[in-house]
Amino acid sequence: MITKLFFEIKNIIAELASSLILGKNKDAAGLAIILSEKSRALAEELGK
Repeated sequence: MITKLFFEIKNIIAELASSLILGKNKDAAGLAIILSEKSRALAEELGK
């Protein structure tokens, strides 16, 4: 589960960087929210 979350976060960060470079701020905002949720889930898994 933890490895899966790491890969998901890595992919979201790549998409977020791409969105910011292309100036798609609305898409970047949505990705930032998803990144926050995935990061929280990872922290909970690591805290177990």
